[in-house]
Amino acid sequence: MTQPNNKQKQSKWDLRRVLVAVMALVMAVLMLLPLVVNVVVYGNAITQSDIDALKAQKSSLADQQSQAKKTLGELEQQENSAMERLDAIDEQIGLLADQINATQDIIDDYTQLIAETQDELAQAQADEDLYYQRFLERVRGMEEQGTVSYWEILFQASSFSDLLDRFSFVNDVMKYDNDTLENLDAARLAVSAAETKLEEEQAEQKAAQEQLEQEKAEQEDAAEQEEKVLQEVLANEEVYSKQIAALSAQQEQLVGQISAAEQQLAEEKARKALEEQRRREAEERRRQEEAARKEAERREREEAAERQRQQEAAAAAAQQEREAEAAAAAETEVEETYFEDTSAEEEVLELFEDVDDEAEEVVEEKTVTVSTGKNPSGSVSGSSIIDIASQYVGNRYVWGGNSLTNGIDCSGFVHAVLGQMGISSPRQSASFRSFGKSVSVDNMQVGDIVCYEGHVGFYAGGGQLLSALGTNYGITYCSVYYKPILAVRRV
Repeated sequence: MTQPNNKQKQSKWDLRRVLVAVMALVMAVLMLLPLVVNVVVYGNAITQSDIDALKAQKSSLADQQSQAKKTLGELEQQENSAMERLDAIDEQIGLLADQINATQDIIDDYTQLIAETQDELAQAQADEDLYYQRFLERVRGMEEQGTVSYWEILFQASSFSDLLDRFSFVNDVMKYDNDTLENLDAARLAVSAAETKLEEEQAEQKAAQEQLEQEKAEQEDAAEQEEKVLQEVLANEEVYSKQIAALSAQQEQLVGQISAAEQQLAEEKARKALEEQRRREAEERRRQEEAARKEAERREREEAAERQRQQEAAAAAAQQEREAEAAAAAETEVEETYFEDTSAEEEVLELFEDVDDEAEEVVEEKTVTVSTGKNPSGSVSGSSIIDIASQYVGNRYVWGGNSLTNGIDCSGFVHAVLGQMGISSPRQSASFRSFGKSVSVDNMQVGDIVCYEGHVGFYAGGGQLLSALGTNYGITYCSVYYKPILAVRRV
C-alpha cells in the first residue's frame, strides 16, 4: 500500500511543478508587458484611452497578485500540513524506536532468563546425574562387597515384626530413591520446558522486533517523502513570493506611469483650453475690430453726411446772406427813390421777413444737428450715474442690444443709464466724443464718459472703467487705461 501512495504523490507533485513552470513563464511575459506599453503609450500623445488601458492593466496585475497570494496561502497551508505530517511521522518513528528498544529489553531479559534457566537445567541435570551415580555406586558397592543387600537385611530379621520393620525400611529407602530420581527428572523436565517456552517467547519478541524495524523503515521512507514534499512546497513558495514581489513592483511602476500620463493629459487639456481661449479672444478681438471698422465706416459716413449737411447749410446761409445783401441793396435803392410806390415798400418788407425766417430755420437746423443732449451742463452727480450703472454689473453683453438686463452693447449701456436719469444722448460710441463737456484725462472724475476707439464707458473712480466690455465679460469693471483714451466728456 505504501509504494502506490508514494507514486501517486510523486505524480501529483510532478504536475504541480509543470504548473509552476507555466505560471513563471506567464509572469515573465507580464513583467515585459509594461515595457511594451511604455513604448506604445509614450510614442504618441497621451489620451484617456491610454490611461484607461494602464488602469485596466493595473487591475489585471492586482487580480494576478491576488491569485498568486491565494496560491501562496494554499502552499503555506500545504507546507503546514506537510510539516504536521512530518512531525507525526517523526513522532511515530520515535514511538517505534521506543517500542523496538522496549522489545529489545524484553528479548535481553528473555535471553538472561533463558541463560539462568539453562543454568538451573544444567544444575538439575547435574544433581540428578550425581544422585543417580551415587545411587548406582551405593548399589554397586553393596553388590560388589557382598556384605549387605536388601535381601540380607530382610533375612536377618529376628522376628516377623522385625521383618516388617526391615521391609518397611527397605521400602522407604527404595521409595526415597525413586522419589528423588522422579523429582530430579521432573525438575529437569520443568526446567527444559521453561527453557523451551522462553525460547519461544524470545522468538516472538524477535519477530515483533523485526516487524517494528520494518514499520520504522517504512515510516522513515514516508518521512523522506514528506521532506521532499516540504522542500517542493518551500521551493514553490519562494517562486510565488518572487512573483508577488515582481507584480508589486510592476504595480508601483504602473501607478507612476498612470500618474505621469494623467498629468500629461491634464497639461495637454490645459494647453488646448488655453489655445481655445486665445482663439476665442482673438476671434472676439477680430469681431470687435470688424465691428469697430464698420462703426468707423458708419461714423465716417455720418460725418460725411454731417459735413454735407453743414456745407448745404453754409451754402444756404451764404445764399441767404447774398439775398439779404441783395435785399439791402434793393432797400437802399428804394430809399434813394424815396419809395414812390407804396406797394414796392411792402414787397421789400416782406422780403426781409422771409430772409429772417429762413435764417432762423438754418440756425435751428444747425443747433439740432450738433445737439449734445438734454441739459448736458455738468450739474448731474457723477456718483449718481455710477450708482445706477453699477446695478447692472454681471449682465450680458449683446452687440446692438438695448436691454440692460437681457443684453446690451457699450454705447447702448451709456445711452440707457443716462436715459434713466432723464438725459438724452447719442446711441453710437463715436458720437459721445462730442457729447457734453470736454475734460482732460488728468481731471477725469467719477461719472465722466470715457471714449476709446470703438468703445465707451463710465469712469468709476480708482482707475476703474465701468462698461459693457464684451461677450466674454458682460457689464464689468476694468482698468480705465486698458487702451488709449480718445476723449473724456462730462454730462
